[in-house]
Amino acid sequence: MKIGIFDSGVGGLTVYGTLKKKFPFCDFVYFADTAHLPYGNKSKKAVISYSRRIIGFLAGKGADLIVCACNTASSVAVPELKKESPVPLYGVIEAAAEVAKKSKRVAVIGTKLTIKSKAYEKAILGKKSGIKVFARATPLFVPLVEEGWVGTDVCRRVVEIYLGDIKKYRPDSLVLACTHYPVLRGLISDYLGSSVKLIDSSSIVNVLAKHIRQGSGSGRSEFFASDDPAHFAETAKNVMKIGVKKVKLCTKFV
Repeated sequence: MKIGIFDSGVGGLTVYGTLKKKFPFCDFVYFADTAHLPYGNKSKKAVISYSRRIIGFLAGKGADLIVCACNTASSVAVPELKKESPVPLYGVIEAAAEVAKKSKRVAVIGTKLTIKSKAYEKAILGKKSGIKVFARATPLFVPLVEEGWVGTDVCRRVVEIYLGDIKKYRPDSLVLACTHYPVLRGLISDYLGSSVKLIDSSSIVNVLAKHIRQGSGSGRSEFFASDDPAHFAETAKNVMKIGVKKVKLCTKFV
C-alpha cells in the first residue's frame, strides 16, 4: 500500500514520522507545497485550489489513500474535496477531536484560517456537547519552525505572548492544530505546565490503523517540494530530525 501525505511545508513530517513508524511496510509519497507556504494566511479558495491539484498529483503517483497533514487544508479543503478525490482522503481534525472530547476544557491553537473556520470547535462539540472550547490563532509559530528558530529567546517570548490568555483559561488539554506546532511541544509544555495534555495531528494514526493491514510494500518514501527542495531537506534534517535523502522539485503547481 502507498500512502500519500501533503502539507505546506515540513510540518507534515510529524505525521509522516508517526505513520512510517506504525506502518513500516507501506510506501510513502510526501508533497510539500513550499511555494505557497504558509497556507494559514491564504484564502479558502486558494487553499482548496492548491489541495485539489496536489491530491491529483499524489493519486497519479499511485497513492492508495491520501492524508492531508495540513490542519488549514483539513479544515477548509478536505470537506470540499472528499467526494471528488480519486482515492480515500483523510484530514487530521476528526482524529484529534476524538482525543480532545475526553477533556472538559479544551484550548486550540492554529493558523488564522484554521481558527477562523471553527472546524475544531465543531468537531469537538459534535462528538460531545458541553465541553468548553477556547481557540487562539498563533500564526508566527509556523515561520519560527520553518526558519529553525525553535529554542531561541525570541521563540520562547512568542510562545509566552500567544499563550498568555490560554494559560489564564486553564485548559485540561491543548490541541496543536498545525503540524508544525509539535516541534514547539517542549516550550509550550514548559509554559503551560505538565498538567495540560497536548494533542497533535499524529492522532490520525488511530484512524488509519482501521484501514491499513500488513501488506507487501517496500517501505520506500518519495519526497517532492514545489519550491526550494534543498531548504526543505535541510529543515527536515535540522528541525524535524528526519533524514530526507532526495527531494524532487515539482514546479507544475507554482
